[in-house]
Amino acid sequence: MTGVMERMALVWTVVLAAGAVLLLAFGLAAWDQPVLEAVRAGAGEAWRDTAKAFSFYGDFPWLAGVALLGLALTLRLWRREWARIITAMLLAGVLAGLVSNVIKLGAGRVRPRVEKIEHGWYGPVHEGRWVTLRTSYQSFPSSHAACAFGFFFPLFLSRRLLGAAGLLLAASVAWSRVQLNAHHISDVAAGALLGLLAGWLMWRWIVARGGLSRWLSDART
Repeated sequence: MTGVMERMALVWTVVLAAGAVLLLAFGLAAWDQPVLEAVRAGAGEAWRDTAKAFSFYGDFPWLAGVALLGLALTLRLWRREWARIITAMLLAGVLAGLVSNVIKLGAGRVRPRVEKIEHGWYGPVHEGRWVTLRTSYQSFPSSHAACAFGFFFPLFLSRRLLGAAGLLLAASVAWSRVQLNAHHISDVAAGALLGLLAGWLMWRWIVARGGLSRWLSDART
């Protein structure tokens, strides 16, 4: 793949990642609490069912299932370029999800929908008890957003129009998590940032640099 395409991919990654960082900063500084209160007061209630659908079907197991079917088909038809793209999408989603969950277990941020616990960042231990595995303390970052953006970003770097639709879907998944009061704006912004970085790394390794050539070789052997 040409150096020009790699440089353009890096430019897109920097631009979108910078946007995610700004959203993260504004969320932490000013937007998280007002949005939480607005959703609790009923803002966007008419869209709740839509948000549930995005949140459910945009979760990584569904994305991975569709991608695995596509990967099997492209390998069967010897469409190795698409096989590389789909492989990068899968691995980016996995990487972003793993990293987000490791951070989540250490951050201990209370989810916005929890009302009986004072909101804050408690780390893995709170009041002498391990809370790292309790879902109420797993708000930051959003794994839904991380996996969705990680999944679709390699597609965007390879096929702009189709990938843009994928990123729009990822953004809808992130919105759904805020609308359902499962995450703050800063949580989904951090997840998106992780996804973008993971997506670029996997795209560069597998699509641009030909990684995993033993399994995704263009030659029929």
